[in-house]
Amino acid sequence: MKSISTYFLVIIFAAVLVMGATQQGCSSTPSAIFNSTALTMAFVDQAPPSQVNPGVPVPIYVKVENSGGYDIATGSAKFYLSGVGTNLRNVNEVLTNQNLIAKKTAQQGGGYEIIKFAEQGEQTVSITNPFTFSITADSCYNYATSTQATICIGPGSSVCSITGEKIQAGSNTDGPIQVTSLTELLQGNQLFVSFKIENKGNGNVYFTDTDCDKLFGQDSNEKFKQQMKKGFIEIAIETDPSLRCNLLSPDGSSITAVNGMAQVGYKVTCTKTIGSETASSPITINMVYKYSSSTSKSITLLPSYA
Repeated sequence: MKSISTYFLVIIFAAVLVMGATQQGCSSTPSAIFNSTALTMAFVDQAPPSQVNPGVPVPIYVKVENSGGYDIATGSAKFYLSGVGTNLRNVNEVLTNQNLIAKKTAQQGGGYEIIKFAEQGEQTVSITNPFTFSITADSCYNYATSTQATICIGPGSSVCSITGEKIQAGSNTDGPIQVTSLTELLQGNQLFVSFKIENKGNGNVYFTDTDCDKLFGQDSNEKFKQQMKKGFIEIAIETDPSLRCNLLSPDGSSITAVNGMAQVGYKVTCTKTIGSETASSPITINMVYKYSSSTSKSITLLPSYA
């Protein structure tokens, strides 16, 4: 009886080893890694300080750095400071970049600029106890991501295969909006090429016609317009000329084209009627959008103890 139990234990142990080896084999293909940064923002150390004494000037500086793959032209990015209220004066609440903020490349880091909302901010409130409030810096700017992959046009052969994930490490330029998956499917003589667009960053994506000043100025018409186009981006697809994709026109109606609007978080599917020939083809997906992110900091105003 003991030998039979030992026999079954050996069989079970061998089965576990085989399953483990199989699972390791299935996970041998690494997933693509996405660099999802664009402009990053952080308040400069001691600007503002965490605590402010009466009569001491308050600087408010935000370092903006381009960690993505798209240049920010001079004057094209907007920066908004909120939360100051009447607690400080001599503060600018809306500014733009004064210089080109160059993209990050393999040869050099991204450019940066110090946004100076205040150099000599002054406390305006009279208090008898420490008073703490928070300020927030928001950015709003145009950005773009380009994705390139190789697809197989045809039924598939030794030339190329329609199976498998086409997005690999390096397929996307650096930016928050990414094509995270691109696959092909063949049904009869119809080839389907589908790709998914995702917001891999920490900010909000808006359509390119967004008016940043109106949006952050709480303009109700602008907010309504962006609610109707929430998560939509401009897209242009360069590939086999007979491939057509399900996109949207600027008025929101469905179109079959290679230029139009697409919604982040959803798949775009392109179709083509194929023949017997098989050939590989590049596909480039250019995505343009507005992006916004924020950073916050608390300030404590100290009373005069004199």
